[in-house]
Amino acid sequence: MFGSLMGQLRLAAFVSVFAGFAAASALTLLLNRHSLLSQQQNQLSLAAASLVAPLDQLDAVPSRARASQLQLELARQSSPCRVFWVRRRDGSLLMPSPATGDPAAITRLAEQAVGIRQPEGVDGPAIPLLIGADHRLEKGMGGLTFLIHPLHRSPGGSQLWAADDIGPTIVTLRSMLLGLAVVWVLCLALTMVAISLMTRRIIQPLRDLNRMAASVTTESLASSHLRLDHAPLEVQELARAYNGLLDRLALAWSQQRHFVGLVSHELRNPLMIIAGYLRRLQRRGQNLDPEQMRALATTEAETHRITRMLNDLLDLSRSEAGHLQMTLAPVAVDEVLTTASDLARSQLSRPLLLHLPEEVAEGPVLAVAETDRLQQVLLNLIENADKYSPPGRPIHLELAREAGDVCISVRDQGIGIPPEDLPRVFDRFHRGRNAVEFERGSGLGLSVVKLLVEAMGGSIGVESELGVGSRFAIHLPAAQ
Repeated sequence: MFGSLMGQLRLAAFVSVFAGFAAASALTLLLNRHSLLSQQQNQLSLAAASLVAPLDQLDAVPSRARASQLQLELARQSSPCRVFWVRRRDGSLLMPSPATGDPAAITRLAEQAVGIRQPEGVDGPAIPLLIGADHRLEKGMGGLTFLIHPLHRSPGGSQLWAADDIGPTIVTLRSMLLGLAVVWVLCLALTMVAISLMTRRIIQPLRDLNRMAASVTTESLASSHLRLDHAPLEVQELARAYNGLLDRLALAWSQQRHFVGLVSHELRNPLMIIAGYLRRLQRRGQNLDPEQMRALATTEAETHRITRMLNDLLDLSRSEAGHLQMTLAPVAVDEVLTTASDLARSQLSRPLLLHLPEEVAEGPVLAVAETDRLQQVLLNLIENADKYSPPGRPIHLELAREAGDVCISVRDQGIGIPPEDLPRVFDRFHRGRNAVEFERGSGLGLSVVKLLVEAMGGSIGVESELGVGSRFAIHLPAAQ
């Protein structure tokens, strides 16, 4: 999923949004907590304003009367949820009197706050939760949670302390946290949906570009321009570069086809003249020794091979330009096979066995084709079988009827075709791995064979086994 550009964009956006939401939520929670605690501390400071002057006077001139007066004021300002006390400079505690609530519990809370007593049920020193530098939480009366901190230090060293129940504040913070979590989850879900839709829209032009690039062929180079009017600027620039590349490829391909057609046409005529002179030399070769005659025969064979290659190039060039002409008519296939066999035997040094059905004696086997093109196909297949077969092994040329079609097969006992090369055996310029090592070639013959067979309305297939041989089967529509 994350190997694609869309997956990576979504992941990056999701992580960024998640981190942003988490940071914003944490900051909001901290600010709200700070605001609530500051508000609570301000209320405590206001309530303790009447305690500051008596504490300073007691520290300045200690007396039992002033201590009793301060205790009464501490009791007046205290409540079951809020307690004030004084820690004197000698370490003793001055508690509110009369006490509001349980005097022992209040004293225990004060002693725990200033470190005189360890919390009950806890071994070792207490580890309070710090809120700020001098704030701490303690469990006190009735299981309430008190926020304890000093409010005032007198010049004499005594400290005024306060313990305030923060249970309502904790409930408020928890409610805020729950509400924030619900809003956070909803916003994150909506953001994920929005990000998915946006990334899909952003990536769509690239998918269109990929789809059109995959469908481009040599015939559609000039008409495969991509138009992305509503795509991002970078994608539009990519589309313009892609269209420019197609224009250059179309121009280069057109020039290449024109060059191949021109060269093939210009070379074919001189080769035909050379082949004619070679045949004349062979007919008047009484004065030539056997070695010279073999050289002339080899030269003539090479001339025929190059001529067939040029014809293949011309056919490919005409097909790509849409100028390959076919005059289809009922053709006596058995006669074409006989002619092709005679022509091939003059060039082969191995047996070529022709197998015709018995019905030939009653009349020709007719198929819809073109005589010259069908003969060209057969000669190409026979030449291919000869190139990739060890010396002395025969080539079989067979004719049969199959389900209303006329089937022509060329079977050899050659090196065979590897299974991984079979799907591409008719591709232009493709040659099997073992074929490259066995015999030189252009890789055009079979592609031209397939082109001509399909232009005649037929089909061609291949069956092959390594070390056993190959069988090419042509199916042509039977003539009525």
